[in-house]
Amino acid sequence: MKTIYFNKNFSVTGAQIEAVNLEGRFSTLASHSDPENTMMLSANRNVTEPRGLLGSAYVDWLLDTVRQERPEVFIVGKEAGAVAERRAEFVALGVQLLTVADAPTLRHLDRKDEFLSAWDTSTLPIPAWTTFHDLNTFEAGVSELRAHPDFLPGVTRLCVKPARGIYAAGFRVLTEGRDLDSFLKGELYQMSMGEARRLFVQPEQEGGTLPTMLLMHTLEGAERSVDCVAWNGRLAAAVVRRKLPDGGPQLIEDRPDLLEAARKIASTYRLSGIFNFQTKDAQLPGGERVANMLEINGRASGGLRYSMAAGINFASLAARLALGELDPDDAPRPRTGIRVAEVKTARVLE
Repeated sequence: MKTIYFNKNFSVTGAQIEAVNLEGRFSTLASHSDPENTMMLSANRNVTEPRGLLGSAYVDWLLDTVRQERPEVFIVGKEAGAVAERRAEFVALGVQLLTVADAPTLRHLDRKDEFLSAWDTSTLPIPAWTTFHDLNTFEAGVSELRAHPDFLPGVTRLCVKPARGIYAAGFRVLTEGRDLDSFLKGELYQMSMGEARRLFVQPEQEGGTLPTMLLMHTLEGAERSVDCVAWNGRLAAAVVRRKLPDGGPQLIEDRPDLLEAARKIASTYRLSGIFNFQTKDAQLPGGERVANMLEINGRASGGLRYSMAAGINFASLAARLALGELDPDDAPRPRTGIRVAEVKTARVLE
């Protein structure tokens, strides 16, 4: 039985491994620096990673592991960019390497300001945005976006987030209200303009610098996450899930427009493996709602479990494509029109 190797990655990787095991088509190998991580507990075999390894030293360790364990497919998590730069060394060991894209493309997608600047809006529109790196450029950006034709006074809000980051780290919707009120209400992703100004002036006062930040119009419509699998720029499967209010179940939708966007993304960036993109709806003057592109993630999303419930075994599908066992056109299609929920379980550790 051929083996899929997963190195250290986010917690959703444990669910991917369990799905591969349940299908029974592949054996699984995992490595992580925490022996009790769900990845390690789920895999058929595991190897403990040394703590603190980064960059070239970590890639050297991965090469040694592949050389010893001989997996046929390696779905890369940690240090994907560094691994991609040394692709030839892994290929020479006979492993199919899935880093989603080459190193320059991964860097491009990771830097949201560069990505948005180069994005082709004929695929999907994007909200009005700019960047800032200190208080003065923040104030200039606020003025610019409030003067934008799409800005509706009293309706359109602004938001900020780092140009580089994962999940919702650093994301805040800017309000005119009091921070204490937001704090007491548990509004984790809101921040007043006053607090933003106090926060963004601190690095300059302390002799430091603020990382490149994005300032954008906040779209108030439905938010969607699209989980995809591709091989050599050809889309094999995509699951469109709409996030319902209050963080509850999600709805798996049939959205031909977003499937076409997924095909263009896979082709444009020559993607291979599991990737994700995020959209949010904007309301046009006539009342029509149109999905806007927010970002592309060159990795599996944190919510991949929801899309797996629609019948797509993402890791297994990616491995079969890489091994030439399946053509992208013959990949299974997800169920749509269903509501899915994540149910967490507990496990006794030996």
